[in-house]
Amino acid sequence: MAAMATRAHEFRVRFWGVRGSYPTTGQNTSAIGGDTSCVEVNVAGRRLIFDAGTGIIPLGKEICHRAATGSNSYLFLSHTHIDHLMGLYFFEPLLTAGARSFIYGPAPTNGALQQTLRQLTHSNLFPVTFDELRGKIEVHSLHGGEALRFGALGKRLTMRKLPARPRANPELLITTHKSSAHPRDGVMLYRVEYAGKTLVYATDVEQRPGGYADVIEFARGADLLIHDAQYLHGEYHSKTKSKKGWGHSTIEMAAVVAAKAQVKKLMLFHHEPQHDDADMRRIERLGKKLFANSIVAYQGLELQL
Repeated sequence: MAAMATRAHEFRVRFWGVRGSYPTTGQNTSAIGGDTSCVEVNVAGRRLIFDAGTGIIPLGKEICHRAATGSNSYLFLSHTHIDHLMGLYFFEPLLTAGARSFIYGPAPTNGALQQTLRQLTHSNLFPVTFDELRGKIEVHSLHGGEALRFGALGKRLTMRKLPARPRANPELLITTHKSSAHPRDGVMLYRVEYAGKTLVYATDVEQRPGGYADVIEFARGADLLIHDAQYLHGEYHSKTKSKKGWGHSTIEMAAVVAAKAQVKKLMLFHHEPQHDDADMRRIERLGKKLFANSIVAYQGLELQL
């Protein structure tokens, strides 16, 4: 299916990759899909992309096939673990002269994110260097707590620290929050607000009992919460193959956060690659028992907020 065209008054979400950890294939996974994390949000005439797992590869092909080469893509990385970056350098706008891509993601210092991304194109790992990519690329490090706003159509995104997040905003506003709910370096959460509607992207969070208070507050009142729900309770608490400390939540954990944050819809996301379509149907039934307005994300799913 073609990538969504960007129209000034829409707020549409499309899932291009929904798996966690690594991509998976097979006839028993065709309904859910096997690509890793990538979510496209077309809002207020802008194309926002969250994460660059393998799902970004078909998205990039559609962008270059259907859109003008001068169109902009704004890519927001939750973190730089490989399953969220493995599709980046096959994203065709990065390879296409005239296409512009703005990449944002967590890093401790300005310039640190670009340094990390350059490492992926080292000659031992990839045949083309970062500087040989033909697209126009800007990389911006985020520390958490930023507010990102667009000016008039055609002007670039501007960024400032956010003293207090407004509860209602008629313009497109993207706010960031750095959470410690993922091992080692944490993870960046994103909140997109436009025309009274709100989406929160919160993947790769491993909730503590009762949920992380900062994540709950950041998701407060969202129309759509996209939340990590990789593991079943038994997998997470297994005595022989425990997944505690791996950086991901159970379906139960995601439901607790959704309820406490009083979100309108919960999207279960970042699926365990070993869960086939039958497993995912059972997970969706479980999700609905725990939080009635929940749904399992699958590749190709589109929503209008």
